[in-house]
Order: sequence, then structure tokens, then C-alpha cells
Amino acid sequence: MSTDTNTDIPCSGYCAPGYEVVKEAFVENLTMRNEVGASVAVYRHGEKVVDLWGGYRDKESRLPWEENTLCCVMSVTKAIASLAVLSLADKGILELDQPVATYWPEFAQAGKENITVRCVLAQLAGLPVADAAPAGSLYQEGVIERALEIQAPLWPAGSTPCYHSFTHGPLCQEIVKRLTRQSLGNYLKKELFSPHNIEFHLGLSEGDLDRCADIIVSEGVPTLQQVDDPNTLLARAWKPCPDTHKMFTERKFKLVEFGSGNGHSNARNLAKIYSLLSTEGDIDEQGRHFRLISQATLEDAIKEQWDSVEVMTHRHFRFGTGFMLNNGHFKTGNNPRSFGHPGLGGANAFGDPDAKLGFGYCCNRVHPINSTGPCASALIDALYSCI
Repeated sequence: MSTDTNTDIPCSGYCAPGYEVVKEAFVENLTMRNEVGASVAVYRHGEKVVDLWGGYRDKESRLPWEENTLCCVMSVTKAIASLAVLSLADKGILELDQPVATYWPEFAQAGKENITVRCVLAQLAGLPVADAAPAGSLYQEGVIERALEIQAPLWPAGSTPCYHSFTHGPLCQEIVKRLTRQSLGNYLKKELFSPHNIEFHLGLSEGDLDRCADIIVSEGVPTLQQVDDPNTLLARAWKPCPDTHKMFTERKFKLVEFGSGNGHSNARNLAKIYSLLSTEGDIDEQGRHFRLISQATLEDAIKEQWDSVEVMTHRHFRFGTGFMLNNGHFKTGNNPRSFGHPGLGGANAFGDPDAKLGFGYCCNRVHPINSTGPCASALIDALYSCI
């Protein structure tokens, strides 16, 4: 059914009967919760039940958010980078409990010989920084990875939960590159997403730049405030980034592959990714199910590795192997087994393997929040009231 609203703010899409409260929450985000433009989608038991978009994709609020508008999904990207590595484990190409150096020999320096792939994916590697990477070097190919090769762990592997805010992506990128001879973005597109008609870009093409929503950064974003404080670990970690306040508007940032934070997609595609993970997957022409990763690999990935206040941002998280698990700070549903990842300022994507659903939300305002925030929370609460 059509969901065009009577408000002055454009809103379109589809909402199945029984999910009207999700639509209501989405409209309230646009009209009452200071959202500029956004999209939200839900798949349940493999079927799309919500697919809404609305508001504006530009700073001046003149260009309506469209069905195929793309948006930077910030750190939602980290779980997608993890998914690529998990898929290699699923195919038997790597083993999660083997040292990273088995696949990336140069990594075996400065006390990192025994750090496992699982430690990397679980944010337990003790490598939140790449100190040898010069300031502003993010766009220089290979510089972050070479700096990680010589970086000494800040703590013994496995001992200290630490959100690898900056380095998670480059670590995953190099592991994938070593084992597939493809970049992370190309591997995701060719091997995982294209067969399922999923659009997720890690490194945009020139032709897709015009479809991207402008990112509008609010004043007082807690994470960016920490990055600005030279006394924080977060500032040390993000030193290679040219300017965290301006990077979202830079063409270079949109075109480069950065597995920690510049994936571009929309809610429909994020929800489908997590739907495929949370159900038996798509059905091919022969009637066979085909998945992104097997059920066994997923169940291993969502086993809790830690539940603690981590040392990078001093927030209380729960993590599995590659995915954030539902926790009091960031909602991924209302099921302890739900898994996914939030993004800076409001984006969120997760799967619930018991409710058999996938959820995606992305927005172009970076809200001054340090948690799920009111917009995604309202949608998640509305969704779970329907099921």
C-alpha cells in the first residue's frame, strides 16, 4: 500500500498491514525528531514488510529523498567488513582461531605473532591505533596496513575489550586482500552481494556520487568531540583521517575503500543483508536455499565474546565475533541474540535470528548522540510491538 503522507515533508514507500506503527514512528522522526532525510526497512521471514523513505537528501531541504538514494552508513560498515572475513571462514579459506600472521605474514611483528582472526573480529586484538601512519594519510593506499604491521599491541590479545573504531576496517581489508587477491569492496560486491541483488558500496563509483545524500553533522557529537581532544585514545586512533568533521563531504572519502566507516547503501539493502543472515536465505531457480554464510558460522559469530565497558569510548558494549550484540547502549532489537552494528549519529542495522527479521535504518543527519538515539529507538520499539 502507498504511504504518502499529508505532511509537508515527503514520505513514500510500502508498509504491510500490521506494521503501520513503524510508519508512524518514521513520520514522527521526520516531523518531530529533527531528522532531515532517512530510510527504514524491515524483512520478516524473508519478506519485505516495511520499505519507507522520506525527507530530504540535501542540506537545503530541496531535493526529496528518493527510493534509491544512497547514504553513508558510518560504522554499520564495520559489521559488513566482518561479514566478508566470516564468509572466508565459512568457505574454509581461513580459520578464525588461527593467527592472522598465517594469512598475512608481515603481521607477525612487535608481539602480534599469536593474535587470531577471531581476536580481530571481536575487537580484542589490542590494535586500536596505527601510530606509524602519518596524520592525514587515510587516502594513501597501503599506508594504514603497513603501519599496522609494525604496530605493537597496546594490551595482550584477548585481555582488553576495545572498540577498534578506526583500525577494524583496514585489518579486515588486508586479510581479505591477502586471501582473495581482491579489495574488500570488490569481494563484497562480486562474491556476496551481487548474487542476492544487494547494493552496498565500499568505495563509490563516479556514477553513483549524485545519488548520495548530503551528510549533515550536528554540533556536539560526542564521538567527534573525543576525536578533537588530543588526550583521548580516539584522537590517537583517528590521526590518519584528514578531517573527521569534513570527511563526509569529501569526494575522496566517498571513493576510497574504508571498511571502518564509509559504506554507502540504504535501509532496504541493509535490512536484506540481515534478513539473509537471520533466515534460511534466498531460494535459487532450483528451489535451493543459498545464504551469505551458513547457520553454523552465524551461530559461532553471535556467541558472546565480551560484555563490558570498552576502553576506546568508555561505553558498555556486548560483542560476538564480528558483530555487536544487543546491549543497553545500542539496541539491536530486543533479543539478546540479535546482532548487527550502529553507525555514528543514528544509523542502525541488525538481524534477529529468532524473530527471523532484518532491520535497516540510515539517515543523513549525524545527531549529537552517544547511543541508539531517539529515531532508531522509536522504530525498533514500534517494530517489536508488531511481532
